[in-house]
Amino acid sequence: MNNFVAEPSLRSNDKLVNRITVVKGDITKQDDVDAIVSSLTVTMDPGGSLNRSIFKAAGKAFDEFILDNIYKPRPGDCYAVPGFNLSVANVLFVITPDWQDGIDREDVYLLRCYRQALKTAHNMGLRKIAFPALGTGHHGYPVERAARLALRGIRERMSRDLEEVRVVCDGEKVFQAFLGRLKKCE
Repeated sequence: MNNFVAEPSLRSNDKLVNRITVVKGDITKQDDVDAIVSSLTVTMDPGGSLNRSIFKAAGKAFDEFILDNIYKPRPGDCYAVPGFNLSVANVLFVITPDWQDGIDREDVYLLRCYRQALKTAHNMGLRKIAFPALGTGHHGYPVERAARLALRGIRERMSRDLEEVRVVCDGEKVFQAFLGRLKKCE
């Protein structure tokens, strides 16, 4: 069962924008997508509450699979992992940078996270994918900056075969920032 509130569809001549949805909710409850995206640090630390809920829901085999199959990750890398006990078949882990000051290539790496996840989804033949608002939690990105980078990365790499790219925001401030940025894409 979905546990989110969807914003009404935006009208646009840009067909890509019409396939991007910004919602408020819990990414672990997005059971109508082929994959959810989550993030890890280069140290493989699951970090924030989003990952703790994903790891808990997926079970111990999920954690073991990650430790056995992800080796020397770099910021921007993407890894496809089976969903195990989750309600989705796949989890795409991106190695998200921590925000410092914007000088140390964090924007490039965050853009690469979105681009690599979409490339991986395309290569896997996925039709629907849900992203969290990458970087806005314990990675410390300024929300408006993260929203701008997210929608830029999605629009640049969204393939024709993707029916929907959903951005799931866990709070009102993040939801409003991403929704506002999406409306600017109209």
